[in-house]
Amino acid sequence: MRRIPRPFVLTLAAALGLTLALVNMALFEANRALQLEVNTRAQYIQQTVQLEGLNREIVGAIAQLAVRDNDDALRTMLNQHGITVTASARPTPAGTQGTPATPAARRGLLP
Repeated sequence: MRRIPRPFVLTLAAALGLTLALVNMALFEANRALQLEVNTRAQYIQQTVQLEGLNREIVGAIAQLAVRDNDDALRTMLNQHGITVTASARPTPAGTQGTPATPAARRGLLP
């Protein structure tokens, strides 16, 4: 059986080590790029959650304006964004169905 020369084995081991080091560097850079993308998306999600309440308030105010002013342009704009606005009658306090509210009734002086 023929023996493989020792320098050849050492050269092969060095080449394998260099190849593995290069692969490790490439994977490290790819991982770093993916981590940057994930961190950017996480920051975007956190900012979106923080602004969700403000967004709801703005949409509610626009919807109230559309109903109050009977503004078809605002209703159309909201509908284009998937928001349906319907006008509902204002509820009257119990016991005052249709009676005009006098100043005394508003202060709770009348039954």
